[in-house]
Amino acid sequence: MLRDRRSFLALSAAALIAPRAYAGTGRNWRRDFEAFVKDGLAMTNTPGLSVAIVRGGKAVFAQGFGYADVEHARRATADTVFQIASVSKTVTATAMMMLWQDGRFKLDDPVAPLLDFPLKHPKFPDAPVTFRHLFTHTSGISDEVYGDLDFTGQTPPPLRDFLAAYLAPGGRWYSADKSWSTAKPGTAWSYSNVAVALLGYLAGRVGPDPLDVVTQKRIFAPLGMHNTAWRYEGIADNDLAQPYAFENARYKRIAHQTYPDWPAGLLCTSSNDFAKFLRIYTEGGRVDGRTYLTQDALKAMLTPDPVVMDSRHPDHKQGLIWQLFERNGAHLAGHHGGDPGAASVAVFDAERHVAVLVFANIDDNRAFRPFQNEVTFRLLDRPNSA
Repeated sequence: MLRDRRSFLALSAAALIAPRAYAGTGRNWRRDFEAFVKDGLAMTNTPGLSVAIVRGGKAVFAQGFGYADVEHARRATADTVFQIASVSKTVTATAMMMLWQDGRFKLDDPVAPLLDFPLKHPKFPDAPVTFRHLFTHTSGISDEVYGDLDFTGQTPPPLRDFLAAYLAPGGRWYSADKSWSTAKPGTAWSYSNVAVALLGYLAGRVGPDPLDVVTQKRIFAPLGMHNTAWRYEGIADNDLAQPYAFENARYKRIAHQTYPDWPAGLLCTSSNDFAKFLRIYTEGGRVDGRTYLTQDALKAMLTPDPVVMDSRHPDHKQGLIWQLFERNGAHLAGHHGGDPGAASVAVFDAERHVAVLVFANIDDNRAFRPFQNEVTFRLLDRPNSA
């Protein structure tokens, strides 16, 4: 069963619901926003939501709505920990770019010589897969086989074993026709969780520490992200949002997701914690006197890749993991995520030094997505005086 960790294309869709009229003034913004969210939760059958706005180097608004756990009437707050699905990829990318600025690799370096298993596109054996290809979803690695795998209720294999079994000839899940697309590396965009998992695995191949250690040492600990972990085991049960689906007019509890490609989607964090991470991007890479990303690293991440993402959405461009688009003349970067019982989005405007996030414990479904989009834009448009 494919965990639907979607791309960010739908965020700029125009079809947005509006349960209440939106006043949008500084004095009334919070009142109207809270009313809008409460109505939206009811209309979309969403149990809980947590949001935050980062501006001026700090979280100026962070709040939970609804329930983290419906059956136990545990309210969602800004400290409730949600699984954020594909928004996790932005943390993986940030850690890898910290290693890039350390000189551990170049973006156009082939990755195969660094691996402890063979990696070669079977249809284009002379075209190497590079770091840039993994960052931009242009590697030719396909999620087609991955879409049929289901690790629910199992202990997933270690990241390295999964990747070798998926990408190396003779591996358990290897298919020359389905593990790889028909496109030559660097020529076509195709969203791939497996490719980003490989990118995360490379942290431990170019440096002394695996990705989870790198992120803890260089991102989570120095930023004070104490309710953030790559595994559910690192979070207290009373802090975790319970995932739900809405079926047959009732909420159905869903097991917390488990899968081997954790760098692509298994990060658990709160709105208050992730707001601290987003300061890296609203503050030009430097937070509280500590440099996380250099200007060169930020420029590389936010430079559009020349490969077209989708001809139907010409305003959308692929950066290094972050996806780039325009809205009302503003240049935005963001990422969307969806798993069973989890839906997330994070967006930032580097020029205005503002970022927002929206996390929920419901499937990223057709009813919820437009509501989440509208919440996101209302947060972005919040008046400075509100």
